Amino acid sequence: MGQKRPLFYLPGGTKVLIATGLAAMARLKAAHQQLKEVATALSTTPEEVVAAASDLLAKNKALKKQLKAATKALMAQQAAQVLASGQQVNKVHIESAGDISVLAPLVLKGAGEETLLWAKLNGRLYFALISPAGQARDCLARLQALGEVQGGGSPKGDGQHDPAAGTGGGDY
Repeated sequence: MGQKRPLFYLPGGTKVLIATGLAAMARLKAAHQQLKEVATALSTTPEEVVAAASDLLAKNKALKKQLKAATKALMAQQAAQVLASGQQVNKVHIESAGDISVLAPLVLKGAGEETLLWAKLNGRLYFALISPAGQARDCLARLQALGEVQGGGSPKGDGQHDPAAGTGGGDY
């Protein structure tokens, strides 16, 4: 039992095999058990797993889109606060490392002078250098030469007025 034997040949001589015996039955039972577990996790029947998974993926995609829009709105509000403060150094609030890269171009649109945005998240320092005169990447390069600073400028925009963003290692 548990042997494999040729069932038939496809054009070109490819053998199509079928598993027989107890090993095949064990694999089938294991696959069926996994299907039942997935169905339970999706609160559906095994027959409806594909449809339920598709629905879940669609809902997840819609939620990601809503989260992105809400994050952009929050960053726009923070950008307005930074610009209204008139300060060149601004501590900002971020929920994820990418938030500062969303915030920096929004501040750049209204900045009249060099501005530094910084935030601390999970023991790391995140920052964005804003330079209406196009000096942000030069400043970032000097910081990188000092060590433990990573990052780069955004290639978006006109090439002269881009913010540069980065992270600093260690506990600040």
